[in-house]
Amino acid sequence: MAIPAGIALLLGYEQQMLLITGGFFIIMVSGGATMVAKQGMNPVEVGGWALLGAATATVIGMLPALWGLHRPEITAVERLEKAVASYAADPAPTVARTHQVETLLVTTWYILFDAGHVRGGESTSRVVPSESTTLSEELVQRTLTAHVRLARSNPSVGRRDDSAAEEFTDTPNYIDLSRHTVPLARPSIRYRVYRSLHWYSQATMASIKVTVACLGAGVLGIACGFDRPDWAVLSAMLVLQWGPERRSGTIRGLHRVIGSVVGVGIFAVLHLLGVHDWTLLLALAACQLFAEVFVVKNYALTVMVSTSLALLMGGAIPLPLGEVVSARWAEIGLATVCSVAVLWLYPRVAAVRHAQRLVNRSFEAMGALLGELMTASSVQEDLSQRRDLQYELLSERRAAQSVALDAAGFAGLHWPRHLAIQRAGYRLLDFCTDAGDRTANPEEITRLAATVKDARETTAS
Repeated sequence: MAIPAGIALLLGYEQQMLLITGGFFIIMVSGGATMVAKQGMNPVEVGGWALLGAATATVIGMLPALWGLHRPEITAVERLEKAVASYAADPAPTVARTHQVETLLVTTWYILFDAGHVRGGESTSRVVPSESTTLSEELVQRTLTAHVRLARSNPSVGRRDDSAAEEFTDTPNYIDLSRHTVPLARPSIRYRVYRSLHWYSQATMASIKVTVACLGAGVLGIACGFDRPDWAVLSAMLVLQWGPERRSGTIRGLHRVIGSVVGVGIFAVLHLLGVHDWTLLLALAACQLFAEVFVVKNYALTVMVSTSLALLMGGAIPLPLGEVVSARWAEIGLATVCSVAVLWLYPRVAAVRHAQRLVNRSFEAMGALLGELMTASSVQEDLSQRRDLQYELLSERRAAQSVALDAAGFAGLHWPRHLAIQRAGYRLLDFCTDAGDRTANPEEITRLAATVKDARETTAS
């Protein structure tokens, strides 16, 4: 139990710090690996097959590069355009669908960032031979057009309570659709690691909740005589891995129970069918496929297929069906209760202090950008400061919305502060975007500094 709980702690912290998905599957595999020795299998042989599978997936995943190095970016933009067109034609899009298309937009921008097509809020003008326009300019313009169309197709997008979508999905989107400009890339890994090293950072608070819930569920499972405490750890991690608020976390726990009960039922059907060898391989592949398909569509459906996948990978096929089903359902219930209890018992003041910390970090980022503008020979030299400021503003925005859910009274009193910070920060970013390569003159910097000062005075009142 201690090993899966420790892995859950590290992965929960890493996911919040770097916004990298996939931690759940690592814990699922590590939990299943603990059963290797118990079932008499050779761990070295199992590890060898796992490495072979990873190598095969890597080779197959890179094969499309033989037909075009830039196909991933082009395909991502084409997929985004189709999704936005379909969304715009829907007269009443659901919250879940809105989140799906927003997620696709964010993913497309990140693909363009990572491929080097965007830098400093503009295309890098990578030339394509025998064509009059550059690939970067074309992809960036098409993505920005889809961005603007998405925002205009639903006037509430970008100004609504984004936490509504997070009640039904697993990952937040760090984007403000009310801004119709090319966003900046994510800060460096070093910057994101540094900002997370604080008692009231999102990464620290989420990892504490995950650790307490995982240990509690594991201990209770052992006390009840269950043989798979790692399953309880996995279930708790699945609910809390992205640091949900109280209400959204409770809804997610309910989804976890419903999806897991159905998932165990699917496993029971496969168990009764006697899948083994090739049929077991096909069942695993089908569960993995649907897990990837549902992960951005519906949380309960994702849990349903991932539960079946975990049971199949954990070597539960040879075990008595009744014992497996009853034990897994009980452990799921224990984990859900522990997860929801941690959410509601965790001090509410922590969310308020987290939001206040991001207010201070936003002002620090504004000060760093102003200082760079005073000394730089060109506004383009302040790219890292602009990038960091945008990230802090998006983080502060999400924290303010979280506080509005968990501490509505406090949020109501301090909402003008939040709006003042956002206006001041984005005024600086807009100035840098409009300035281009020229040098900021002292009068402009003075006006910008006055805007930041007014915002600080608003927050202090």
